[in-house]
Amino acid sequence: MMYHIIHTADLHLDAPFSGLADGKKATMRQEELRTSFARIVFCAKNADALVISGDLFEGAQVSRTTLEFLKKQFAEIPDKKVFICAGNHDPLTEKSAYRTFDFGENVHIFGTEPECVETDDVDFYGVSFQTGNDDRVLLPEFSVKHPEKINILVMHGNLAGEGYNPIKPSDIAESGMDYIALGHIHKGSGLLKSGMTHYAYPGCHEGRGFDETGEKGVLSVEIGKGIVSASFVPMQERMYIEEYIDISGAESYDDIMEKIRPFYLGNQHVYRLILSGEASFPVATEIVAEKVEAFSVEVRDETKPAADLEQLKQEFSLKGLFVKYALEEKETVSPELFDAAIKAGLSFIEKEERNENR
Repeated sequence: MMYHIIHTADLHLDAPFSGLADGKKATMRQEELRTSFARIVFCAKNADALVISGDLFEGAQVSRTTLEFLKKQFAEIPDKKVFICAGNHDPLTEKSAYRTFDFGENVHIFGTEPECVETDDVDFYGVSFQTGNDDRVLLPEFSVKHPEKINILVMHGNLAGEGYNPIKPSDIAESGMDYIALGHIHKGSGLLKSGMTHYAYPGCHEGRGFDETGEKGVLSVEIGKGIVSASFVPMQERMYIEEYIDISGAESYDDIMEKIRPFYLGNQHVYRLILSGEASFPVATEIVAEKVEAFSVEVRDETKPAADLEQLKQEFSLKGLFVKYALEEKETVSPELFDAAIKAGLSFIEKEERNENR
């Protein structure tokens, strides 16, 4: 027998998206968190159960819109069991939405003490965080009741270090579980194994910042006795994409765009483009950002000036005068500070000249 689950975690519904300066776009991203969750539920229609391993919510305050949305979504899969444990962002406190809201008959929320939900062929184990930094070591508290059955543990925990329910690979190996559905780490781990127990972090389903770049989604996991397989299923509405672009040799903004093009994956995404290399002219990051069609674009300039400063100081112009005086002070500062000053000064003069020509 094989048992099929959709494993997700760290959804952070109602996250503020404070990194987006545009408030309307931040609100759109909040809605998109829900949209991609609906896609997860649709995917679960072809599975036996949906597992959510903590941090379903961003915090203790959950909007009524989100709660009603979840109830409606869970009602779309009435014949599927939904197992949820609370994580460090949404701990199971007395005032938690997990206690005060009815999510539906098919939804089981694990309590703050280890427990087991038994079915005919599969036993589900789980536990919720009781505080925002639950440093209890919870895994050793579980004991498999029926080794002959498929045993699945749903838990939020930290395999990377101390705090937040620290987990040791040795404890995983000794757990007796067939699969441990983990949450807390926002980067997917792929399927891992310690002893005879398989485990995984699915990562978050949507990136919320440039520390969560690339594809995001869920794990579709087939679990049997002694055999487990998992496949990653993308779910995100948009990706966060950060790229370093070497613009050395570019003589115009069109040239810069040619260097950006290989890294461009579509206008629906959120980009941070960091320009590096040697710039043959002062680059206005706002012009580059305007030329990149995307949901949101941030351009940073980390280039070094490639201008021939000795030649430039001979010009009878504001640039020439600035470079002449800068070169006279070059030996009094560090090379890094000198390069930054030259770049900033030339960029400022270039911007002023563009404004005068409008």
